[in-house]
Amino acid sequence: MKLKYAAGGSGVALLTAALYTLLVSNTGLRIVGVAFPRQAWLAAHPLQWQVGWWLWLVAIFGWMLLCVVMSWHYLPAHRVATMVQSGLLILAAGLAISGVIVWMAVLPVAFAQGAAANTLVPLVDALALGLIGAALMMAGSVTAWQALDLYAQKVLPRPWLFLPLLAGLTALPTPLLLPNPLLLYGTLICWLLWCGWLATRRELPSPFPEWPQS
Repeated sequence: MKLKYAAGGSGVALLTAALYTLLVSNTGLRIVGVAFPRQAWLAAHPLQWQVGWWLWLVAIFGWMLLCVVMSWHYLPAHRVATMVQSGLLILAAGLAISGVIVWMAVLPVAFAQGAAANTLVPLVDALALGLIGAALMMAGSVTAWQALDLYAQKVLPRPWLFLPLLAGLTALPTPLLLPNPLLLYGTLICWLLWCGWLATRRELPSPFPEWPQS
C-alpha cells in the first residue's frame, strides 16, 4: 500500500471517530457527575453508541496500518528495534480494542442491572480506562520511537517528524491523566497534521535516495 493512502485513511478515520464522539456520543462518556443522564442516553441511543465505538476500531486499525507502512518503507526490517516496535504495536492495538469492546458491549449491560449498576458501572469504566490508558501509553511509545528512528534515517524532512514525536510523547502520560482527555487533544492534532502532510505530498522521498529514480 502507498504511504500517502495509509496516511489519508488514518487521518480520515481518526477525525471521523473524534468528531462523532464529541458531537454524538459524548453524553455516554460523561464518567464524572450524575450517572442518570448517561444511563438514559445509552438506553435511548444503543445504535449510536455502537457506531461510535466501531469508528474507533477503524481508527485503531488506521493508526496500525500507517505505522506498519511507514516502517516497511523507511526502517530496516532486520533490526531488533523494528521487531520490538512491531510487538508493541500489536500489544497496544490489542489493549485498545479490548478497552473499546468493554465500553461498547459491557457498559450498557452494566447499566441495565438495576441497583447493582451503582457497583458495576464504576468497575466497567475503571477496566476500560485502564486498558485504553495502557494502550495509549504503548502506542505513544511506538509512535515516538518510530519518529526518532525516522529522524536518524535522514530520509524524511526532519522538521515534520516533530509532529509524530509530539503525538507519541503527549500520549505517554495518558494512564496518569484519564479520565481527563485534555492532553489527548494535542495527540489528536499532531497526528492529524502528520497524516495530512503525508497524504498531500505528490511524491515522498525514496527510502534509497542513492538509487536512480525510474
